[in-house]
Amino acid sequence: KHPAQAQGGVIAGRLQGVSAPAALTATRRWVYALMLLGAMAGALYFALLPSHGGDDWFPQADKLLHAATFAFLWLLGMRARIKPLGLAALLLTFGVGIEVAQSFTPDREASLVNLAADVAGIALGWRLIKPAT
Repeated sequence: KHPAQAQGGVIAGRLQGVSAPAALTATRRWVYALMLLGAMAGALYFALLPSHGGDDWFPQADKLLHAATFAFLWLLGMRARIKPLGLAALLLTFGVGIEVAQSFTPDREASLVNLAADVAGIALGWRLIKPAT
C-alpha cells in the first residue's frame, strides 16, 4: 500500500481513484448548480419587489428581460450538466411559480405574456447553448 492510502486514501491532494480532471469537473458542476440556485433566488426576489412604475426603455421591454433571464438560467443549468428536458421542466415550473406568486402581491399580477417570454428564453437557450462536455 502507498503510505497516503493508509491516511484515508488521499494521494497528492486528491481522492484515490478519482482523477484530477474528474474532481475538477464535479466541483465545477456544483459551483454552477449553486450559481443557478442563486440566480433563481435573485430572479424571484426582483420579480416580487413592488413595481417601480417607471418607464421601460421601450414598450414591452420587460419581455426582453424575461427572455434574457431565462436564457441565462439555461446557461447556468447546462454548465451544471442538468439534462435539457429536466432543466426545461425546472425553468418552466419556476416561471409558472413566479407568475402565481406575483398574483398574490398587491403591485404585481400574473401574466401569460411574461410566461411566454420566459418560455422564449428557455427555447433560445436550448437552441443556442449546448450541454457542457
